[in-house]
Amino acid sequence: MNKLGVARIAGAVLLFLVTILSVPATARSQEAPDLQAQADALFQSLSVPERIGQLFLVTFEGDRAPVDSAIADLILNYHIGGVSLLSENDNLTGFGDAADVPQQVGELTANLQRLSLLGFSNDPPEEPVTDEIPPSPQPGTQTVPIPLLIATQNDGDSLPIANALGGYTPIPNHMALGATWDPDYARRVGEVVGRELEATGINLLLGPTLDILENPSPLSLGDLGTHSFGGDPYWVGLMGRSYIEGVHNGGNNRLAVVARSFPGKGSSDRPVDEEVPTVRRSLDQLKQIELAPFFAVTRDSLGAPGTTDALLATHIRFQGLQGNIRATTAPISLDPQALNSLLGLPELAAWRQDGGIVVSDALGARSVQLFYDATERDFPHRQVAKDALLAGNDLLYVADFARGTTNGAAELANVKDTILWFRERYETDPTFRLRADEAVLRILKLKLRLYDGDLSAQNVIGPETSETLSSPIQPTNREAFFDIAESAITLLAPDSDELTSRLISPPSTNDKIVIFTDVHSVERCSLCDPAPMLSPTAVEERILALYGPLGSGQVRPDNVSSFTFADLNEFLNAGAGPIPLPTAPITPTLDADAPADPAALTPQPTATLPADYRVQEALRDADWLIFGLLNAGNRAGAPDSDALSRFLSLRPDLASNSAVVVMAFDGPYFLDSTEISKLTAYYGVYSKTGAFVDAAVRALFLESPLRGTSPVSVPGIQYDLFAQTQPSPNQVIELFLVIGDEVDAPSRQEPLASAIGDTLRLQTGVVVDKNGHQVPDGTLVRFVLRNRVQGTVTILGDRPTTDGIAQLDYVLDASMGPGQFRITAESGEALLSQEVDIVIEEDARLSIIIPTAAPTATATATFTPTVTPEPSVTPQPEPPPVTPAAPPPAPEPGWLIGLSDLRSLLGVVTGLMTISILALVVNHRSSSRSLTQKVGQLLWGITGGLLAYNYYTLGMPGSTIFAALGGPAGLILMVLGGAAGMALYRSPRTQT
Repeated sequence: MNKLGVARIAGAVLLFLVTILSVPATARSQEAPDLQAQADALFQSLSVPERIGQLFLVTFEGDRAPVDSAIADLILNYHIGGVSLLSENDNLTGFGDAADVPQQVGELTANLQRLSLLGFSNDPPEEPVTDEIPPSPQPGTQTVPIPLLIATQNDGDSLPIANALGGYTPIPNHMALGATWDPDYARRVGEVVGRELEATGINLLLGPTLDILENPSPLSLGDLGTHSFGGDPYWVGLMGRSYIEGVHNGGNNRLAVVARSFPGKGSSDRPVDEEVPTVRRSLDQLKQIELAPFFAVTRDSLGAPGTTDALLATHIRFQGLQGNIRATTAPISLDPQALNSLLGLPELAAWRQDGGIVVSDALGARSVQLFYDATERDFPHRQVAKDALLAGNDLLYVADFARGTTNGAAELANVKDTILWFRERYETDPTFRLRADEAVLRILKLKLRLYDGDLSAQNVIGPETSETLSSPIQPTNREAFFDIAESAITLLAPDSDELTSRLISPPSTNDKIVIFTDVHSVERCSLCDPAPMLSPTAVEERILALYGPLGSGQVRPDNVSSFTFADLNEFLNAGAGPIPLPTAPITPTLDADAPADPAALTPQPTATLPADYRVQEALRDADWLIFGLLNAGNRAGAPDSDALSRFLSLRPDLASNSAVVVMAFDGPYFLDSTEISKLTAYYGVYSKTGAFVDAAVRALFLESPLRGTSPVSVPGIQYDLFAQTQPSPNQVIELFLVIGDEVDAPSRQEPLASAIGDTLRLQTGVVVDKNGHQVPDGTLVRFVLRNRVQGTVTILGDRPTTDGIAQLDYVLDASMGPGQFRITAESGEALLSQEVDIVIEEDARLSIIIPTAAPTATATATFTPTVTPEPSVTPQPEPPPVTPAAPPPAPEPGWLIGLSDLRSLLGVVTGLMTISILALVVNHRSSSRSLTQKVGQLLWGITGGLLAYNYYTLGMPGSTIFAALGGPAGLILMVLGGAAGMALYRSPRTQT
């Protein structure tokens, strides 16, 4: 073959390779389009009214969206960017049937998107078309089709509840998830939420809440209740991040997440929607506590599974935020300087620059109205919206956007007026235009990311949506979340050992059980009947299902009675005396024209006995009193929530004759220490869903592992969360050597060889807290070096943990050898660890040993909800040989002096002798010196020799030059240093 043929073949092969390699790059570029470029192009195609409309997230009334409705007018003619669906606005009615809410929501969201993308709705008009109704634009005429952001909240069963999502899977609230201390559970629940909401057309979730419940305040109206994952910033961030990841995965990345409530309202003393609270916090304090969870969900780039798409800026003021303790900000949501200073923090700046969105809290909240006008006579809606935009909010949530009480017509008029005024400001105010353009671009980029750059109706709504929504979701059954409930339920008081003595056995066949349930009702819509969050018979039903005739047969149905807290309060209001049976007979009333024959009278229904009498009779012979407690601090919404406290205070005689068990189906901190002392058992259940009621009943019958621990402080049992998340003293911290990608624990029998100058990477095992969970990130671990020959102790450094693990890099320098050293780790009260033994002679040998004096892990009398077993000590990688008889614990090895140590000692002694002889020779030749001068010169020589030797052994700069001399190095340095010392002594005398 000639050279030309070879060249042609080579060229063909090269062309083939180039073609093959270029295909994936092209495909990837098509799969992952440049969203910023698309957003810029889309923005340029929008008219001014279309740009301004994108800034608004509005509310509306009704469960349909016909083309002649008010919401259709806002979509078609004002080009709003999104809507929010709320139970209070009758958006989630299920057309009267709670089980049909998912289908109704699916139809509503589809029609809302049709209005925005196609200009029509499948809902029939509310009224015949008249000339007064503006004609809707036809698809493709003068408008750019952009999908709506359709938002809602789903906070589980927290009280007070924002949305009653009947027909969807009942999910546990944030605190119930926090009590499991397992991020995987948060991820699972998030996946269910994401899957079901996305299936019904929701693409913006106003949640989760990342507020820190640092100091629970049960009597404060601003108490968060179960609207929080807990009171530790690290764990709230970890659970929130996992929850967001689940929502994104479950929603196929077509559901955006808005983390609430930035920058944190956990320390507020009043509801932010009623009055703007003021919190005294410096910026450093805010970063350590309230902001920490928000840092956790914004540290990765937008689009990452655990990264939030947006933050909701809440109405809260801070005193001392900017250094001056007397200076107070305006509400963060309306303060440009404060909000932008927070968003400009290094932990948030990259997320914000990448396109992170800020959503305002409800701009028509009463707290905002009071801030602008304390008399509440005027509501400057234009100024409120303008201030919110210029403060840094991108999406303006104009809910309750009218003065005073809810007025749908006034709200609609204010929204329209604000949009029209914004259009004028956009044309005339360059500063306003720049801020609006920036916000619109962020919103467009989010919408493009949700739908992979394809904003067509086919992609957003999907084909034949209305026909496929007959069963949009399949609610998850009770068993799906039972493992979560079982991991969350907590024994608050007493500890498990004492409980065993108090409750020797569960309820039996002949035991009479009386159950009192706190009932909070929720109105799912204005026309719906109130429904209880926890049924008055929920606990009884589960007891009979599991342990009644159809279950294990331990309980007889006629021995179980159920009442509400209202019934109990009626009994207590009757006083301590006996309540008599009503004696007045109920007789039918005779009509004047009725026949006198009594046989002709119509039978009357059987009279129901009064509640107070029935409670009295049930309590008379009760063996078990079970109380289902909800949010006892929310007295305004449930006036009978104080019934349990009143019962324990007014009728201790009845409480002392029975086993009294309280199940806290909400927050665990609503009882004080005196009330808790009167209980037989106090359980934290946290949630009211079926799985949690099931787990609570099993705990009552002593069939629950009680693995949960409270994620918040509980003052009534002196349970302090900060103290509980400190390192446990009943653990042995593991130590490892990291070599490349390998983690090794060399034994004393097979030590790891190393050399002077090598860098050791020391790594701990997972350090656990007093609840048995990994310590929060940032917990300091101290590494300590002990010289086993000289007895000196050196602190190598304090290192923070990440995922419970700390690392330290340490260089084996010349100052260590020869010798024997031991490195240990400690953290807080955890003072015992495995030990890295280092023996240095010609080289270094490293091994890891387990201390022989390790204490036995025993239960400590603490106020922890459950006695969680401390993690057992990890066995050595290579255990010692097994002998027939168990050997006694090996004693601590004595002080071993190796050959290298003996050489060093001989070198020092020889050096001192040499210096002394040298001083004697010099002084003998100089007979004119006094005895004082001769002794002084000797001492200067000895001091110089010792200083030179110490300089070498301490590894000071330049000392490594002498390391190559080996053993004689010490002798040589002693002599040289001694000579220098004697020479320096002569200098002053010469000068005189």
